[in-house]
Amino acid sequence: MKNKILIIEDDIEISDMLNDYLSKNNYDTSIARDGINGIKIAKENNPDLIILDIMLPYKSGDEVLREVRKFSDAPVIILSAKESIQMKVDLLKIGADDYVVKPFDLSELLARIETNLKRYVKSFNQKIIYNYKNITLNYDLKEVLVDEDIIRLTSKEFEILYLLIKYPNKVFSKKNLYEAVWEDMYTYDNDTINTHISNIRKKINIDLIETVWGMGYKLK
Repeated sequence: MKNKILIIEDDIEISDMLNDYLSKNNYDTSIARDGINGIKIAKENNPDLIILDIMLPYKSGDEVLREVRKFSDAPVIILSAKESIQMKVDLLKIGADDYVVKPFDLSELLARIETNLKRYVKSFNQKIIYNYKNITLNYDLKEVLVDEDIIRLTSKEFEILYLLIKYPNKVFSKKNLYEAVWEDMYTYDNDTINTHISNIRKKINIDLIETVWGMGYKLK
């Protein structure tokens, strides 16, 4: 079964190029060329991954991302012509999973797509479940419950929480978390891990994750 990818991009040349390239690589693609249609198609098609441009007609990319996160936890890869650290951090805070600067290499984008999809495996046949205090984490369904209430996490927030709950006595450095979750070499980036840990604390329990000064993070 093909993974479904939604391309939300108003530049016809770029969207058509992505559509052709991803179709040739065995993905089921759809295109929206403005923010409003992007949200509509995301609701109707339930894509496995979304490629989202920032500069869109009617609704901007960050507005689309906020709306999409209300009903989907599919990975979102941002496309932007701006290589801005602050913009990247802001978008990660509201639920983006990856950030690619234009112009980009198609093979690199494909690798990022494949990496993000590996973390977002939808499985209904198995149940690998971890419990910690009032939290239940179902790894295969990518589901987190707190007191039986479903908590919506992004794919990277989920993977970070999964590592912490799976190894509750281990102290994870930022390097440990980054290389395990992003599957990439860690270069000093204080904001990325901090932002994701902060988001998990806000969504689940601000006192759940302990900062071990000079070392990293662990569960209390």
